[in-house]
Amino acid sequence: MMANIVKAIWGGVSLFVLVVTLSSYDGKQLSDIWIFLTWLMLIISFPAGLAVSAAHYVLGAAFSITVETSYLSLALEWFVYFVLGYVQWFVLLPWLWRKWKARRAGGAAPSV
Repeated sequence: MMANIVKAIWGGVSLFVLVVTLSSYDGKQLSDIWIFLTWLMLIISFPAGLAVSAAHYVLGAAFSITVETSYLSLALEWFVYFVLGYVQWFVLLPWLWRKWKARRAGGAAPSV
């Protein structure tokens, strides 16, 4: 039950970021709304969200690829952060936790 509450809060915060981002986008190429989107989604999807930021850096620095700011690019950016964060927090982490608990319950003596 607690996991469902945490999942709902996390999803609500993510949706809040998306709504604020899309409603605050001013149509300018260098809109500052990217800062809001990037930092908040990076925080709630950390550390997996670092992959998105690293990909942006590599595409920009190594390949000189830039993405034009648009509603679509903002939504896609949010979606990638969302998926990485969701998988990290609500799929991978619970799976690792279950494996760890099963290993401890399986008779492995705790190391001192």
